[in-house]
Amino acid sequence: MAFKSMYEKVPVRDPKADYQSAVKIGNVRIGKEALYLPSFPMGAQYLPLAALERAWMQKSALATSGCCGVQLPIYVLRVDYGGTFYQNLTFDREQDASRALSLIRGIRPELPGAPEGTAAANESHRLSRGAE
Repeated sequence: MAFKSMYEKVPVRDPKADYQSAVKIGNVRIGKEALYLPSFPMGAQYLPLAALERAWMQKSALATSGCCGVQLPIYVLRVDYGGTFYQNLTFDREQDASRALSLIRGIRPELPGAPEGTAAANESHRLSRGAE
């Protein structure tokens, strides 16, 4: 399996070993050193946890195509890194997004949430209070 870093300024010692011991939630794996996302055709991209600057969860919706205009609820775990980059990790269930955020915060407890004064900060605060 091939591994490619999404942010090469922060190295990961052994992405293969970290990937193998990582916790799988949906199509995302969370290791002790990095987040791993599937990459086409085979392999994984990884984002070093040490590069993260913020992480928060928010509720969103996925619009479906067709005549009904139905929107499916999804939960997004958003991580900012490298000053100007971000990655959205989507989950079908709130419990999965919350668990992923908890794993990241277990490794990086000092990591701030959504920027203050934004709708995402208010939503993230509401979701985290609901989990208590």
